[in-house]
Amino acid sequence: MNEEINIIELKDIIQDSNINFLFGSGMSMPYLSTLGKIEQFLTELADKKEKGEVTSDQDKIVRFALYKKYFEGAISKNLKIGLGSRNSTKVLNIYSTFLKIINAILLNRKSTILNKQINLFTTNIDIFFEQSLEDTNVEYNDGFRGRFTPLFNLANFKKRVYRTSLHYDNISELPVFNLMKIHGSLTWEKLKDTEEIIFSSTLDIVSEIEMQNLPEDKLIDVDDNKNIDDLVAAAKNIKPDKSIDNFIKTYEKLAIVNPTKEKFRETVLNRNYYELLRMYSNELEKENTILFIAGFSFADEHIRDVTVRALNSNPTLIIYIFSYSSIVDDGTLEIKNKSINNNIKIITPTQIKNEDEKLEDEFKYDFQTINERIFSSLLKKINEKDEIKRKTSLTI
Repeated sequence: MNEEINIIELKDIIQDSNINFLFGSGMSMPYLSTLGKIEQFLTELADKKEKGEVTSDQDKIVRFALYKKYFEGAISKNLKIGLGSRNSTKVLNIYSTFLKIINAILLNRKSTILNKQINLFTTNIDIFFEQSLEDTNVEYNDGFRGRFTPLFNLANFKKRVYRTSLHYDNISELPVFNLMKIHGSLTWEKLKDTEEIIFSSTLDIVSEIEMQNLPEDKLIDVDDNKNIDDLVAAAKNIKPDKSIDNFIKTYEKLAIVNPTKEKFRETVLNRNYYELLRMYSNELEKENTILFIAGFSFADEHIRDVTVRALNSNPTLIIYIFSYSSIVDDGTLEIKNKSINNNIKIITPTQIKNEDEKLEDEFKYDFQTINERIFSSLLKKINEKDEIKRKTSLTI
């Protein structure tokens, strides 16, 4: 199972490939939390409500607790990103470093047939990518167009950017990052009575939720060691009040796919989510395509199914999955087992023996390690080859 990337081989592959990334919530750690069992709890709660096994009050109290935990762990902290918070700045710098490295790799790519587009698919709703794209001043499309009221439209993706020199007519294509947030974003805001989405740099809805005074005495404890029956039982004698109703109502105004198994149905029904998922599928079907996956557990069934279908229908597709530890999650193993073309590689940390002669991970494949061990090394190899060519031409 333990595989390592051959950087020299990867250098040759990336020269002639359409480049894609799929990032999950693990990339924004440790500043933001992952879901834990929140998705499972919300799904099970919806099942119980449909079967009439919980009262309306119990449903509200448990949903309130789950939404609040998700809000505090993965949403509210976005208000401090880019404002100098030490913990968020560290993660933001890692995102920015990644963009600079990939931008440099594309600038040095010699292929004149392929465009210089990089597709960033992510299920993250946080604003790290938006902020780092602005900070690094690279060219990007996030689906929005306009200045005073930026509107989201899928037609805004896939635009090429060229630069003409000031003194000559030399034209060169610039790398462009296409940021496609499959599950929506905290920067998205739905306009009332329309299906249009505008860009909100101030995260107004998040701020509105943050300012609400919520009753702590009506908040049940959410713990991954518990099950849904424990949460429902804890909510039995608690009556929701107006503040809880307001919190749930405001929270559900966020233009995000909430973390439940029902998100597949929501994704299909909502035009924007469905089209972004279709774009992901289309990109993987292209000849000579490479996909890097990190911080993603494949708990999302719809994305898992699309990925497996592409793996088996497109033998020229190559997928590298970075496993955080040597213990590979079940979703990733399922993808590997269903692949019939042997075109998927699961990259795990190298292992060493500890003092007790037991194997342990030498490192973890977090975002910073992926930057340092993989993409920085790749850029270095590309630059080394260019330097050799330059010296050879000078000698001749």
